[in-house]
Amino acid sequence: MGRRHSLDRFPEAKKKALELYKEGKSIREIAEQIRIEFPVEVSKSSIHRLIKRYEGVLKAAEVEVAGSETDLMAHSQALTKIANAMAYEVLAEWQEKGEITGEKFKALLDLLSTTSSVAKTTAQIERIKTQLIQHAEKLMERITKAVERAVPDEETRLKVLIEIRKELEA
Repeated sequence: MGRRHSLDRFPEAKKKALELYKEGKSIREIAEQIRIEFPVEVSKSSIHRLIKRYEGVLKAAEVEVAGSETDLMAHSQALTKIANAMAYEVLAEWQEKGEITGEKFKALLDLLSTTSSVAKTTAQIERIKTQLIQHAEKLMERITKAVERAVPDEETRLKVLIEIRKELEA
C-alpha cells in the first residue's frame, strides 16, 4: 500500500489545497493556509505529493471541452487529456489505498472507450476533409479551364472566376 496523505482524513482541506494551487499559490503558502484553516499538520512535501497526484486532473479541468470555437481535433485532444488525467488519478488511488472503487474504474473504462471512438472519428473526418479540399481544388481547375475556353476577354474572365470563387467559399 502506498503512502497516505495526512489530508485524506480531511477532504475539505484537500479540496482547499487544490483550489489554492489553481489560484497560483506556492506550496509553502498552501501548507500555511491549510494549517491555519484546518486541524491538520501538513508539510510542504505532503502538499507537493497531493498536487503531483492531481496535476493531470487540474490540467484537464483547464481544457475547454465544449466551446463553440473549438474544432473536433481540439475536442479529441481535450478528451484524451481528461482520460489520461483520470487514469493517473485511478492509478494513484490504487497505489495509495491498494484498491480502486468500481465506479471510478468503470468511469475510466467508459472514458477511454469514448476517447478511442472520438479519436478514430476525428481521424476519419480529417481524411475526408482532406479529400474534399483536393476535390474542390480539382473542380476549381476544371471551372477555370472551362471559363478560359468560353470567355475570350481576360478581364471578364477574371471577374467571372472571382465571382465563382466567392460563391463557392460562401
